[in-house]
Amino acid sequence: MTGLLAAGLLAPFFFEATPEVRTSYVSLGKLMEDRPMQVTYARFGYDTETFGRFGIRNWDVSSLTGRRSDAHNHAFYHTEVGPTWQYDLELADDWALKSDITRSWTFYRRFNSAYAASNRTYHWWQMDQSLANPYIVPFYRIRKCFRGNDYTYFMAGVRRRFGLPWSLYATPSVFVYGGSSRNIRRTVGPRPDGEPWTAGVCAITFRLEAGWSFNENLSAFMFVEQYDIVGQGHRHANAQNPYRCAHNDWTLGGIGLRLKF
Repeated sequence: MTGLLAAGLLAPFFFEATPEVRTSYVSLGKLMEDRPMQVTYARFGYDTETFGRFGIRNWDVSSLTGRRSDAHNHAFYHTEVGPTWQYDLELADDWALKSDITRSWTFYRRFNSAYAASNRTYHWWQMDQSLANPYIVPFYRIRKCFRGNDYTYFMAGVRRRFGLPWSLYATPSVFVYGGSSRNIRRTVGPRPDGEPWTAGVCAITFRLEAGWSFNENLSAFMFVEQYDIVGQGHRHANAQNPYRCAHNDWTLGGIGLRLKF
């Protein structure tokens, strides 16, 4: 009842937040950190109903260990923020094409001199779409980075949510990561022969999420993921990659909350 009242007071504005603790951190298809991380997603905006939802999106990442202390001066080291637009196109009963377009800036600050290239701002556009339905939901994400960090990244997969007794649910999913030649180099390192990579898929993740929906405004969840580099050439290059978290196969998990008002 309290959640419904809060949602009613906010309307037509909305607020969403998902704070998480993860055992590891995969970013844009690359295993960036193999130690615990805190991740928070938040979005605030205005729901026009007819023309969709306009808002501001924020995503920030903090280390929960001293792992980054050699590169960064404090735990909080990554944030991205920018305007968004969401629109749900109703196709039929229980079928909708959900679209989410973001223009964003990623800020890296307070890295030491050895990591000076990270003390900069990255610019990018992103589109997310999914086909919501009662069966299997296909989804994809495309991100285009530009202004000195030009590459294209994509993620695509399918998921299915199963309702369980006592407001519990389980959602298995599988998705692949890939993109342009430069994005694959960012993920697994350079090709041993010095040639550019062929654009395509370079990693896959199997995910199982289980959660409890307290009400329509609050849910708690936990998940486990199996992350794997795919392709003999990609795995060989990643095995030779000097990056400290360049694991070809990795299991990670986490817990979190989802709040919607």
